[in-house]
Amino acid sequence: MLKPPSLITTYTLIFSGDPALVLPADPKERTHALELARETGRWETLIGPDQTPTTFELRPLPGTAFDWWMGTVRRERLSDAEANALLLRLALRKVEHFGAHRVELHRLEGQELATPAIIDALYAEGGEAGRQIVAELGGEVFARAERALRPKS
Repeated sequence: MLKPPSLITTYTLIFSGDPALVLPADPKERTHALELARETGRWETLIGPDQTPTTFELRPLPGTAFDWWMGTVRRERLSDAEANALLLRLALRKVEHFGAHRVELHRLEGQELATPAIIDALYAEGGEAGRQIVAELGGEVFARAERALRPKS
């Protein structure tokens, strides 16, 4: 089930390169369509007939989880790829329509996060797009977490 964005409940994202999506050819229109779907949670108009995309259910990160992530990135001197994967693992709660792969959660230093197995599956099964999926979704999690820390003007 697709879930709209929320500050308190999980929400759904779809990778922009998912073959089930039918996106405008014009780059500006494509960007706008994706931004609108991410902000509203209304993906239906972008999904092709008789297509089923892989969906990612994520949680909004609490401030303490985001702080832990930033500290870990600094302490461990993580690369951008490692930082994105860790951030995605912190937010990811469920993946649907991705074969037999499931998100399993565990605790690490007081934080609940997905095991590395789901990231490895994205890299292995996603082909060349695997790293793009992790980077794109991790970037969206980062943007939402960062926005949540700033008061609206």
